[in-house]
Amino acid sequence: MSKELKKYKFKRLVARANQTDRFALYLGIRVDLMLKWGS
Repeated sequence: MSKELKKYKFKRLVARANQTDRFALYLGIRVDLMLKWGS
């Protein structure tokens, strides 16, 4: 794999991570609360 392609894939990965970050954080908090209430 060329260096440029790696850089491009990394940038896309970071962009996607930024998009889903808030959603993942929100889900993580909900799961945490559900586990606490469930036990």
